[in-house]
Order: sequence, then C-alpha cells, then structure tokens
Amino acid sequence: MVLTFTEDGRLDGPTNMRRDLDLIDRAESGAWGCRVYGWDGPWVSLGRFQSPERDLVDPADTNWVQRPTGGKAVLHGHDVTVGLAVPIDALRLGKRSLKQVYRAVVTPLVEALRACGVPARLAVDTRYAGNGERTADCFALSSPNDVVDETTGLKVCGCALRLAEGVVLLQASLPSARPLVRPESVIRNAALTYREWDTTNFGRALKEALLGGEVPRAPSQTWDLI
Repeated sequence: MVLTFTEDGRLDGPTNMRRDLDLIDRAESGAWGCRVYGWDGPWVSLGRFQSPERDLVDPADTNWVQRPTGGKAVLHGHDVTVGLAVPIDALRLGKRSLKQVYRAVVTPLVEALRACGVPARLAVDTRYAGNGERTADCFALSSPNDVVDETTGLKVCGCALRLAEGVVLLQASLPSARPLVRPESVIRNAALTYREWDTTNFGRALKEALLGGEVPRAPSQTWDLI
C-alpha cells in the first residue's frame, strides 16, 4: 500500500476542503491519501446537500464552507479533522456496498482514538445506538454506525463519505476540547457534545492504524447511514 500522510496546521475552510478534494486525485492513481488538520478559528462545514439558509442561524455572520461529502453540519475549531481517500478496490471487500466501505475506512479512526485513550467503538456494538434527536447538527444524534464513547454513549467522531469513480473520500471530525463558540449560536438546534482528550499522538496512531495489517472486512450487518 502506498500512503501519503500529511499533518497540516490550522487552515481556513476553503483551503481545507480543496486539500481534501486533492486526496481524491491521489486515490484515483492508486495511492491512499490522508490528512490530519485543524481550523484557523470557528468554522462550520455543511454536508453537500445542506443549505446555509435552512441549517445555520446566521449564514452572513458565520464562517462556513460546503463539504464534498454528505452528512450534517459540523462545528470546527476545537476538533481534530481527518480527510482520507482510498481506492475502493484496495479495501478488498467482497460485496462492494456503501455500508461495507464505511466500516472499512472508519475502523482505523476507531483504533487511533483508542490508542489515544478514548474508549471509542461503533455504536452498534454498544447499548447506545440511536441516542439524540435528528437535527441539522451532526453531533445531535448517534446512529448504529456512528463512533461513540463505549462508556457514556457520547458521539466522539462525526463521519461523512463520498464515493466517486472507484474511490471513497472520508471526512471526519473528532472534537477534543470545548467549542470556541456555542454550537447553538451557529447551527440550528445544535447540541453541545464534546470529550476532552490529548491529541498529541493522534496523527502517529492513525498512520500506524492505516499501515498496520490488513484492512478489516465489514461484517454482514445492517448499517443505517445518515
């Protein structure tokens, strides 16, 4: 496996989205591409099918950017963010489905979180699947496929996917400190959910998870992606 791994600094929204899109080009050439990065202040990223007028409190007074992936709104600036693009054939999945692809690419994130002391696990493997309310905010609800704290049920990682021409792009937000602004002041019906943890070794742990061993195959379970 050829992996291009970058730990970027704190950048603005358009730059982060452009660099994540560049990862797709690398994946199309057969290489895995991964970025671990931050934001230069409070930003909101909207899923590609969301509307700022509908989902933000005041779009004109909010730094926001549209993601190339789906999913709900995410408040950034207090999180570790990951962009990961992979050639789907490299995942060695039997039946290629969105649910299987998701499970394969999110597993290294779970392993890296656990290596950093966060007891992360897919919600379906805990008793906390289906917590919260469905709103414009990614972190207001955890579905069975979401990554949660296995001891509390708190959602610790918000993930969104895009499949295009044989590659998959994963964008993930992992809150690690108190938000820089109140989530409800920028995202409609947002929830204040975060878990403080030491991010110092996360990049190294994620790289090791991506390079170590084979990518796990997805089990034959039902995954309700949102």
